[in-house]
Amino acid sequence: MSDAPTLLLVDDDNFVRRILKDTLAETGIELRLLEASDGEEGLAIAAREQPALMFLDLFMPRRSGLEVLAAMKQTSPRTRVLVISSMDAEPVVEQALAAGAVGFVGKPFHPLEIASAVRQALAH
Repeated sequence: MSDAPTLLLVDDDNFVRRILKDTLAETGIELRLLEASDGEEGLAIAAREQPALMFLDLFMPRRSGLEVLAAMKQTSPRTRVLVISSMDAEPVVEQALAAGAVGFVGKPFHPLEIASAVRQALAH
């Protein structure tokens, strides 16, 4: 498992992180999973671990997802970021993609959406 890509889950909702972990486990994609409960912690872990992929919520305490996206360009430019948010109106999606996200998954999500988004992001 040491060669498995690292995926960092950054969401202030522990329930969402747990559902994402369970969903990812069911996809059969081999991943090393890390978690952060807010944007500040997510940035610190990303800088240290340089994950291949990050699932990032937009609305969190301490640092928003958009602030994290901006900082990621400096601290972890090779990490591919997928935004996962209940705020999935078109302007929000466009703003996240313009800020550097490679994809957007709305909450609530379907397990097939998660598997597809991870496969696509890791393929690039």
